[in-house]
Parts: sequence; C-alpha cells; structure tokens
Amino acid sequence: FGQKQLTTVRFGTSFHSVHSELPVNPSMTVESAHDSSSGFASDVPSYTYSGTNMSTFKGGMRSDASDSPFELNSRKYSDASDSPCETSPRKAHRNFTSSTPKQPNHYNAHDLNMHYRMSTPSPLSYRSSSSMGTPSSLSQKSQKSQYSHSNTSSQRHHPHQHPPQTPSSYPQTPVISYKNPAYEYQLDKHMEQIQYNIKRIELQEDCHVTKQSKYRHHKPSLFDLITDDVIVKIFSHLSSDQLCRASRVCQRWYRVVWDPLLWKRIVINSERINVDKAVKYLTKRLSYNTPTVCVIVEKINLNGCEKLTDKGLHTIAKRCPELRHLEIQGCSNVTNHSLFEVVSYCVNLEHLDVTGCPCITRISLTPQIMQQATAHHLRQIYLRTLDMTDCYALEDEGLQVIATHCSQLQFLYLRRCVRIGDAGLQYIAYYCSGLKELSISDCKKVTDFGVCELAKIGTNLRYLSVAKCDKISDVGIIQLCKHCTKLRYLNLRGCEAVSDDSMDVLARHCSKIKSLDIGKCDVTDEGLCVLAQNCPQLKKLSLKSCDAITDAGVKFVAKSCRQLQQFNIQDCHLTVDAYRTIKKYCKKCFIEHTNPGFY
Repeated sequence: FGQKQLTTVRFGTSFHSVHSELPVNPSMTVESAHDSSSGFASDVPSYTYSGTNMSTFKGGMRSDASDSPFELNSRKYSDASDSPCETSPRKAHRNFTSSTPKQPNHYNAHDLNMHYRMSTPSPLSYRSSSSMGTPSSLSQKSQKSQYSHSNTSSQRHHPHQHPPQTPSSYPQTPVISYKNPAYEYQLDKHMEQIQYNIKRIELQEDCHVTKQSKYRHHKPSLFDLITDDVIVKIFSHLSSDQLCRASRVCQRWYRVVWDPLLWKRIVINSERINVDKAVKYLTKRLSYNTPTVCVIVEKINLNGCEKLTDKGLHTIAKRCPELRHLEIQGCSNVTNHSLFEVVSYCVNLEHLDVTGCPCITRISLTPQIMQQATAHHLRQIYLRTLDMTDCYALEDEGLQVIATHCSQLQFLYLRRCVRIGDAGLQYIAYYCSGLKELSISDCKKVTDFGVCELAKIGTNLRYLSVAKCDKISDVGIIQLCKHCTKLRYLNLRGCEAVSDDSMDVLARHCSKIKSLDIGKCDVTDEGLCVLAQNCPQLKKLSLKSCDAITDAGVKFVAKSCRQLQQFNIQDCHLTVDAYRTIKKYCKKCFIEHTNPGFY
C-alpha cells in the first residue's frame, strides 16, 4: 500500500503533478492517466512517469481505440468477472502497470503537434524554478500539498466518489499562453468543428420529427409572414390547374386557394387534362351556399383543351348561370347543340370566343326556349363580342341566324370564314346597327356590294378589316368612307383595286383615322401626300409592297405626320435618304424595312 503513484490535481485552470503515498485504485489510476489541462500550458513543469503518457492538451495524445487504458481495464474486468472494488491492491497495481498504452510506431500530424508541444519548454518553467525559494511560493505549495493529501485521504475511505472541487476562495493561478503556430492552427480547427456542431444541432432542433406524430415540423419561413390578402393577389396570376396543385402544399395554402375571390374565373389551357371532369368537379366544389349552381364563376377560359366535349359545356350551362365570358378556342369536339345550351341558360353571357371550332355553324337558342319565348326580346342573345375566326363551316344562313338573335353585337370577328359573302354582310348591317368593330379579312367572296351594305352602319363603325378581299375596289371604299366618317382603323392590305381616289375620299371624310394599312394597293405619291396632309393624327401606316411609292411621298409623310409610331416600308424602292428623313422627323417611330443598307 506504500506504492508511489502519480496523481494529477486540478487548481483553477492548471494541473499539478505531485508524489504522495496513495493506495493503488484502478478507477483512480485510469482518471489520473487521462486527466489533462484545459488546452493551455501548465504552470508546473511536467514530470515523467515510466508507465504513464501525459499531455498538456486535452485529448491531444492520440491512441488507438484498442489501446485506451479504460477499455483495457474494462476488458480485464469483464474477462475476470471482477469489479474494481473487489480487486486486491497488489492485483490492481499489476493491472495498472500492464494496461499502460504502448508507444505507437508512427505519428500523424496531430501526434507530431502534441509531441512538439511536450518537447518545447514552457516559459513558465523558468519562472517556477526561479521563484521556488520565495515564501509565497512555498506557502502555496504547502497549501496545495495539504489539499492533495486531504483529497487522497477522502478517496481512501470512499473510492467511488469523485474528488471534491477546488474551493472558490482558493487563489486562481494565472494562465499565461505563448504563441505557437501549430497550437493556434489546431485551436482554429477545433473552434470550426464546434461551430459546425452548433449549427447542426440548431438544424436538428428546427426540423424534427416527434414520436407522437408522423408529420414533420418545419421552422416558420418568411412566406408565413405574408398576409392572406397578399397571397390571394399572388395566386390570382395562376391558372386553375396550378391553383389545385398549390392547394396540396399545406393547410394554409389549401384554405387560401379556395378563397371565392380566386374563382371568379376558371382557366385551364392543357391538352392532357380531362376538362369535362375538371369542370364538373370545380363547379361542384365552388357551389358554397347553392349546391346545384355555382354563382361566383363569371369567366371560363378553356382555350386549347382538345378533350372538351359537349358534356363539359352542358355542365357549364347548368351550373354557371352568372357566366359572362367564355373562351373555347381550338375545341374541335364542340358542336352547335352544347353551344345553344350555353347561350340559352347563361343569360348574362357577353363575350363568346369559338375561334377554330370547325363544327360551329350558327349561334341560337335551344328549341325549347324558342317555343316558350313569345315576345321578341325573349328570343334575344345579349352578346357584345363574338369571335368566330377560322369557323370554316359558317355560311350566310348561319350568319343570318346570328344577326337575328344577336342584334346587340358590338365586336364581330369573322376572319377566314371563307364561305360567307355579301348576303351575310347584308344581314349584319341590317340587324347589328350598333356594330363598332368588324373583321372579314380573307373572306374571298365579299365584293363591293357587301362593303356598300356595311356603309349603312354609319358612324358607329370604328374598325374595319377587309384585308385580302381582292374583289373590293374604289367603289366600295369610297361609299364606306363617305358614311363611316368616324373610322379609326382601316385595313385594305391586298386590295389591289384600291387607288388614289379612295385615299382622296378617305383623307377628306375620315381625317381622324389613326391606323391605315394600304399594302399592295395601287397608291402613288400623290394619294400619299393628300392623305398625310389631311390626316396628321396617323400613328400607324403600312406601305408594304407599294411599288409606286418613292422617296418624295415618304418624306412628305414624315414631315407632316410627326406622331407616327410605326411605319412599314418593307419591299418599297426607297433610298437611305428617305430612311434618314423618317428618323429625323419621327423621333419615336419604329421603322420596318428590308433594306440592309438602312442604319
């Protein structure tokens, strides 16, 4: 029991190695073999012990996991089935001496750094040796020895208790560090590892899975700070199918997505979606207080939905009585029957776009409604806008039915309806006297007689396009300009029989015209000068492929119509001088040309 052992006692932030008469206890020897300082150099010179490797840096002395004294002792206890308390002092001493780690045959960078620190003398060692004989140092050493002796005596009677802590009244030994590049590098690496662990723990706390619930709890994002009104404004730019996908994100989005303000319109433009089922589900889901009808939907846009059939339009007609706007462009499976139901039951419908629906030949009420309606106003369809572009099956008889039932039309577009002619335009002019815009471009059957009939509309007509109607000449245009004096837009492109005579009448009667297209017309500089002189408010002018136009006419237009914003001079025989004149006088004009020499 009188065996001398090396014991490490901690005072403040440093450790002191002293010799004392202690009984050999395995648990104490394991702790003393691994006890170290807090990372700074010790204030007392290190003593060596034949069976123990010590380091002044916590965890600095690297050893393999199998060479750890604690694991070796634990392995010996498990093999012998003995506890540390039952081990005799002589056996404990034998276990301690045999469990000392072997010196490794190689060193890594961490071991070399620790070896360098152990071999480098501390600047405090000289101070300690020089102040060894002072009374203060001797008194402090005697107090430390007494404290160490009392500590070991208490452990002799209670081997399982940890050594008592240093009294707070005991004077703290100052810690003096010195600059060591290798040590500072290791300290920086150690701090980086600590910061990384802190961030990892914070992330684990922010996003964790509780044992009671299978749902994941996320840290609140900045999006959660946005009010519902702002989110509704953002969601208003999404289509209906995108809104349905957004409703699956979270409970809040689900609640916001089905806000009635977002469902005043239904927009689906997909070829793959089964539109009939989608419309049925949406109209049923949006029927809040009225189970059979959906009164909040006012606009439906199903452009490009090739899978739309009469079944989908039947659902719209039955469940959307407040519908005002319907677009079904390119829906080739829609027929007259379903469209009749829509215009019959959706009495507030004002805008109808059936562009590219080849099966549509007319627009009328259902036979049942026609039989029940006794008065004339009950047979009316109060449409304001009708677009039947590319409805190739439309004929004069169908146009007669449309004009009869849709007498309130103001905007009618019949582009490329190649089967209509003068008879159909005669019905339009007679029944739709309030028409403001009309487009019959590419209707090859229309002649001057049809244009003269359109002149009966009078001053209400503001927009007219007869582009590529090559059977129209000066006769029809002169008659039109004399009666429709409030024209603002006129498209005569491709009407090669129109000449300077029409320009003269147009300039004198329609002086407020703003957009004019006379491409490929038989117009010369004379007619162009008259036009520019009497129509100074021109903003858009197209002279594409007008072979008779020269630099003189273009320069006169540039000097007279300085409010031009768009000027098309493609395929005209002009020089760079004319181009520069336009740039000089029309500062905000966009010039369309095909001459690579213009710059």
